[in-house]
Amino acid sequence: MENNLVHIAISPHVLAALIESGTIHAVDFKCLDINSKKTVWKLFLFSVKLTKKNQFRYQENSYV
Repeated sequence: MENNLVHIAISPHVLAALIESGTIHAVDFKCLDINSKKTVWKLFLFSVKLTKKNQFRYQENSYV
């Protein structure tokens, strides 16, 4: 068997947790359909937004 891929299904909540923790990155997988791709993009964008928001809060608190 030459195929080194594992085809799985994962809930958006679990995927979001993996993204936010830095355990999984966009280069680690590919989406097999357009709806999955849209969901994954939203999860990554939300994660970036949270990261930027937390960095801003940290910078605000470090000046106090």
